[in-house]
Amino acid sequence: MNELHLRFRYAIRRNCGKDWQVKRRVIDYYNLVFILDGEAAYRVNDQQLTVRKNQVLMIPSGSLREAHRQSGCPLILQSFDFFCTPSLPPFPEPLLTLDSLSRWMPLLNEFHHHWLQEDALSMLRCHALFLQILDALYRVACTKQENIHVRQMKQFIESHLKQTITMPELARHCGLNAVYCGALFKKETGMSVSQYRRQLQIRLACQLLREPDITISETAWQAGFNDLYSFSRCFKQKMGVSPRQYRQQQGTAERF
Repeated sequence: MNELHLRFRYAIRRNCGKDWQVKRRVIDYYNLVFILDGEAAYRVNDQQLTVRKNQVLMIPSGSLREAHRQSGCPLILQSFDFFCTPSLPPFPEPLLTLDSLSRWMPLLNEFHHHWLQEDALSMLRCHALFLQILDALYRVACTKQENIHVRQMKQFIESHLKQTITMPELARHCGLNAVYCGALFKKETGMSVSQYRRQLQIRLACQLLREPDITISETAWQAGFNDLYSFSRCFKQKMGVSPRQYRQQQGTAERF
């Protein structure tokens, strides 16, 4: 699992005057902008975007960016410039519309407060708050794009990993026809329900195998496999190594 490394370049809350503008240039950092009031005109890689109150713009590193305040409109924004490795996945759409700012203002206000302190503990708090903001934004962005029935199916599968789920059961849970249920899931995710369930099981198994106090047999059971043989076979198909070899690669003592 790749660890996220994040470093701030700059952060500001700004009441922008009528002459506010961002000059056209390629940025080597991420720029995340919350519009708290008014609107601004951005151009990102030659795509024109009007960003208004309750909207968030994520500009990836390496983008060609410029911006200015819309004539006659107020503009208050909170902007974050940051470096991140590995690279963050893009939002499904660069411009994200929030239902309101009420959920976000406490986080943004607290970040702004600690950012002005500039001591080590305040910077630690800023990192924690910003990661919380990023996580929540990605959840909102992905939820807006995902079909509600597919999201219901995923949640049902995730909460029943230890059980064999039939398509009629899954369809009843979502209020859909069984044939349409499977076809919809395949269309939206690119995999069948069984493939998605198996993917989750192997991911869970990888996490469990990193824990030295959990045996391989218990890992198989907790990941929803009926026997050690089928677990070992499926794990090797997906990961290219046996559970024992994976555990050794992670530097965890082998236990059965």
